[in-house]
Amino acid sequence: MQNYLAQIWDVMQQAVYRGLHTEGVLPGPYQVPRRACALHKTLQANRSASDFLTALNWVNAFAIAVSEENASGGQIVTAPTNGACGIIPAALCWYDKFVTPLEPGALTRFFLTAAAIAMLFKQNASILGSEVGCQGEIGVACSMAAAGLAELMGASVEQTLSAAEIAMEHHLGLTCDPLGGQVQNSLHREKRHLCRESDKRGDDGDESRKRTLYFAR
Repeated sequence: MQNYLAQIWDVMQQAVYRGLHTEGVLPGPYQVPRRACALHKTLQANRSASDFLTALNWVNAFAIAVSEENASGGQIVTAPTNGACGIIPAALCWYDKFVTPLEPGALTRFFLTAAAIAMLFKQNASILGSEVGCQGEIGVACSMAAAGLAELMGASVEQTLSAAEIAMEHHLGLTCDPLGGQVQNSLHREKRHLCRESDKRGDDGDESRKRTLYFAR
């Protein structure tokens, strides 16, 4: 299993790298310019900065890079869908760069936790934007990333579930209105950090989680 998950992580990393180093415009009639490369160059020029906002800019760069690879037909990992493909790679790249280098055991824990959250939504609601709007793609991806990061940072099961719940709560009702197939939702990556930090509220979240799953249908 670890070898398979390592392959998934490798594909994610390659997508991030290509996105960060490719300039030009995205395919389609709107000629949307790629942004990840320019943002990456700006961050590289100011590598000494280590404040919170700089870290978030790196997260945005990672997520935009993968989203732009998806928009240009590059190889990415559906996590849980193509439209939300940038969130989990960005979360993992952030952890790998700013917290501690990822090892096989940590990757396994992250992916299994994220997959468990995805299955809860898949079985009780949906992960498809065509069925429930972007809450089913971006919302679920954010929940998966929040839970995975909480697990890596030593959260309890209750705190991990709360992180996933908070992430989805802030996406309930989010619709999908892509213009010409252009989907760029990388800014939701920042919400995942806040959700992970907010999971320590300590209340009984069982009923709240049930309501979240219900309204995500």
